[in-house]
Amino acid sequence: MNIAIFDFEGTLVNFQWQLQAAMDEVYPLIEESVISCNLDREFIKKADYCRLYNYLQKNIEAPDRRQEIIDKIDAVFDFFDTDAASRWEIYPEVHQLLSALKRSGWNLALASNVGRQALDLMLDKFSLNRYFPLTVSRNEVSLLKPESEGLERIKTHFQKEGSTTSQMWMVGDSVTDIETARNAGIKVAILTNGEDKTERLKKHRPDFLMQNLSQLDKLFLSD
Repeated sequence: MNIAIFDFEGTLVNFQWQLQAAMDEVYPLIEESVISCNLDREFIKKADYCRLYNYLQKNIEAPDRRQEIIDKIDAVFDFFDTDAASRWEIYPEVHQLLSALKRSGWNLALASNVGRQALDLMLDKFSLNRYFPLTVSRNEVSLLKPESEGLERIKTHFQKEGSTTSQMWMVGDSVTDIETARNAGIKVAILTNGEDKTERLKKHRPDFLMQNLSQLDKLFLSD
């Protein structure tokens, strides 16, 4: 059994999320907790959106307080999901690639830090639901990528089917996706021109680096 786990934004559609604008809205929401929970202010200043989210999940000890903060951040992220969704465009080679993978017997799944509401709307809009029987969004995990929780859920799902896995790949566009795959113990193919610049991606040495998704043909479909 061959399994390919795709990221969504920057991988199947163009990257449009306003990262800094989202963080500018999040910082005031957590300021009180930074003080009362004695959180690492320097780490928080340097962390990107997903690593900050995971840091708060791990380091705010009071469950009610932690959930209150996470709910507020999720609301901000939902807003920016919707904002990005208004500009998302599917890459032209996506349907041809995914159809070919399905015909060749690949099992496909999707793991994204985008929230469930925006993800479902866009999967329907771009007619991608038929390719992905299993999708994991931000709302189904406690820890976002680069933590491997979402990928582990997917691995467990396919393991329950009882087939031996011969290949498992993550397909993404960011250093976060590279780290996620490494944390899950699987290989990773990375698309340039997404969230991270090519030079930064090269420094993290993905197993396969490509300029467009059609290049996966020789990796996944060659005899």
